[in-house]
Amino acid sequence: MDRQHVQRCMEQVEAYRASGLKAKAWAEANGVPLGTLGSWCAHYRRWQARLDGAASVSVESSTARPSGFVAARVASPAIASSVRIELSAGAARLELHWPLAQARELAVLLRELGR
Repeated sequence: MDRQHVQRCMEQVEAYRASGLKAKAWAEANGVPLGTLGSWCAHYRRWQARLDGAASVSVESSTARPSGFVAARVASPAIASSVRIELSAGAARLELHWPLAQARELAVLLRELGR
């Protein structure tokens, strides 16, 4: 985009912002597609910085972001050694603490109880 085109787009953004209208209403009244107006608004700060002579300015230029590798330790989750199951049918109640090492046998038992 050449300088003149950028300036025209910026003038449109300034007119929109000064109007106090919602974006959709302003865009319809001025014959500008809503998506285009949104794009112009998103690029306005970068265009302004470029016109002011800055080489390149990112959107988050006001907040410094850290760079480089930062080692982090992630705590391993506590691994349960057993499964707790409670079943109740009427007055009968069953509570199991089943070791995870025998998960296959637990699956067989639950399948049988479900029949």
